[in-house]
Amino acid sequence: MTPESNGPRNPYRPGQDDEEKRIARESMLARQTLIEAMIDNNMRQLKFESARGGAEIERAWVVREMSRDGGDPALAETLAEIDSRMERLDDDHRRLIAEREWLNKALLEFDDEAAANREQSRGRLA
Repeated sequence: MTPESNGPRNPYRPGQDDEEKRIARESMLARQTLIEAMIDNNMRQLKFESARGGAEIERAWVVREMSRDGGDPALAETLAEIDSRMERLDDDHRRLIAEREWLNKALLEFDDEAAANREQSRGRLA
């Protein structure tokens, strides 16, 4: 195989194609890292929804039991623990949403910059 099998080389700038390939690969890997972080965020949001749903079910059960037997201090303690857990879950969820928004913004900026770089490269080749 000759070097020409990878496409024509720019005779005016030897090695330019290799440098562009290296930059494109680095860009691809950076974008992949962002997407993997988004997938991880999605997974954690699904876990949150499951945990929150479970806590809501537990809370409804305790509230029902308290309406039957409101004098049981163990039920009041359990309700307080569930409410505390739900507050922590809500805090975690707010952080997940903020992270997701940051990841979305970062990916959009990354893609916009990559598109601008492609246009700039096309302009140099023309």
